[in-house]
Amino acid sequence: MGQMDVDRILYLAIPHDIYNDFFQLPFTQGAIAEYQVNLVVFDANNEVIVQWKN
Repeated sequence: MGQMDVDRILYLAIPHDIYNDFFQLPFTQGAIAEYQVNLVVFDANNEVIVQWKN
């Protein structure tokens, strides 16, 4: 790994219910924007990805 993986994009996986609660708070939205965190939101019950957020 190391420098050979510089082209990979890191995503933080978040359950849909947590995204709808905690990740909609202004503080959390600000931190995500400031630190440019990529998210993948998933439905844990149905085991599917709901959305990708860059």
